[in-house]
Amino acid sequence: MDSIKDILSEIKNTPQSTKGAEGQSQLFDVEKLETNPKRVFGDKHKYISKEYQIYGLRLAGKLDDKKRMTMYIKWAKEKPRAILEQAMSFTSDYPNAKEKSRIFMWKVKELEKEYKLKKKKK
Repeated sequence: MDSIKDILSEIKNTPQSTKGAEGQSQLFDVEKLETNPKRVFGDKHKYISKEYQIYGLRLAGKLDDKKRMTMYIKWAKEKPRAILEQAMSFTSDYPNAKEKSRIFMWKVKELEKEYKLKKKKK
């Protein structure tokens, strides 16, 4: 069985396109993920089978917040990726922060407010 480190190293080693935004099917072998769930985080028996689960776990890892893994997986499924990516890049500007997760959650909230205001104006 592959560990999350192996899966993430596969993701990092995928060639980047010059077009910018790639489809999810080009970034991940979605069929492989759906048919062959991977065991993650040792004895906790947590399995991943979807791309958004990998993304949520990656967010939790970058933010050093393992106790809220399920929240990040849920957000990866429900919230727009653009908001999550912007919040993550904002959070990465604070390398010495004690709780990066708080900064991330605050920024997600702010970006969602902006998104809703823009949507109302249109």
